[in-house]
Amino acid sequence: MPPKAPLTPDQRRLRVIIFSFPVLVASTYVLYRRMVLGEEQRQLPKQGKLIPPPT
Repeated sequence: MPPKAPLTPDQRRLRVIIFSFPVLVASTYVLYRRMVLGEEQRQLPKQGKLIPPPT
């Protein structure tokens, strides 16, 4: 396999856009649900408290 050529600045910019766009969409959706729809922020369980498994 031949060595890969370094990416051009335009290719690097496109790669950043492709990888960051899903993060932007997901975080915008979660923020919308919390701010507009009034959904509560999800909390992690406190240390030492176990949630019983579903039956």
